[in-house]
Amino acid sequence: MRVMQVGAHLLFFLLLSVGIVRAVADSDHPAPVVSLAAVVAAWYLCGIWFVRRRGLENGEPIERRLGQLWFAVLVVGWLMLMLADANFVWLAFALFFLCFPLFSTPIALTVTAVLTGAAIAATLWHGTTNTAASIVGPVFGAAAAAGMAVVYQQLVRQSTQRQQLVDELTEAHRELLDAQDELVALQRETGALAERSRLARDIHDTLAQGFSSILLLSRAGQRGPGDPTAIFTQIAETAQQNLVEARRVVEALAPAALETAPLQSALRRLLDQLQRQTGITAELITDGETMSPIMDYDVALLRVAQSALANVRLHSQARRVRATLSYSSDEVRLDIVDDGIGFDQREAGGFGLRSMRDRLAELGGTLVVESAPGDGTAVAATLPIGRSA
Repeated sequence: MRVMQVGAHLLFFLLLSVGIVRAVADSDHPAPVVSLAAVVAAWYLCGIWFVRRRGLENGEPIERRLGQLWFAVLVVGWLMLMLADANFVWLAFALFFLCFPLFSTPIALTVTAVLTGAAIAATLWHGTTNTAASIVGPVFGAAAAAGMAVVYQQLVRQSTQRQQLVDELTEAHRELLDAQDELVALQRETGALAERSRLARDIHDTLAQGFSSILLLSRAGQRGPGDPTAIFTQIAETAQQNLVEARRVVEALAPAALETAPLQSALRRLLDQLQRQTGITAELITDGETMSPIMDYDVALLRVAQSALANVRLHSQARRVRATLSYSSDEVRLDIVDDGIGFDQREAGGFGLRSMRDRLAELGGTLVVESAPGDGTAVAATLPIGRSA
């Protein structure tokens, strides 16, 4: 496009210069013609200056009315030059290229035809030795110029469409970056919520249950006879465990019970503590071949056991509880069953059960609770080994 623009300007001044040179050579008094040609050249340069000053080049829309007025004055100057000397007839070729940017295509073709007719008429008026050449030459020149001008207009339209596409892609890219920023912020917020949920579950399964045990032991010591030293010892042990768990929760580490012993030993200590403090008969059964421990699984199952046994201690009024840890080729399962008073599952919506389900769901596991009033409670926590491995 830039080459075609510059080429059109150079063509105009080249043809104008050729006309001046030949006019000077053929005329005894060329001054009026040269002066008129200089005025036409100056007017042409004014048009170029106006376009550049207003920033209307490079395919940007121009002020058509001012451009058409400028072109009309330029054509008048050309007609005057052509009447004065036939050597300026061929300047019409440069004018053909100016029609299409300034007029719609039908009008531009009409103007081109009129200019061609004027060039032919001027040639015949000045007299010519080759009438056919004087007619065919301008006609073919107009056709070629019109074709090139149409191609130029198509390039302008394509350039405009490409620029619009680039602008749209740029805007889409900006919107994508904004969406990515929003997604990062949402992921950060989701991570924070997940971490708060994890901490809430850890606190519920450790500290809250420990405090409940301390409260229960304190009330038991206040209500009935017994050895105060033994009760205080149990309270101290529970408080000490709570203190250790609190430090672990704050540091976001694995439960202390799993650092020095496998899951089976940690479960056995929980059951022994329950039996020692409440008198509930507690036993642990291990079924299947123990696999290499997965720390996240052991943590989840230990937390489920802590929460379930805390419910047994506080609400079940059970005489016996049994925990079964089973390993198979595709899953590990923990069942905790008591013979207590049970509960109505339709009315159960506490944080403990929801916390256990959420904790297992994060690892692809499930929690099933079966209970009815007067029929005890069974809690089954299952984690898929194959999917996590």
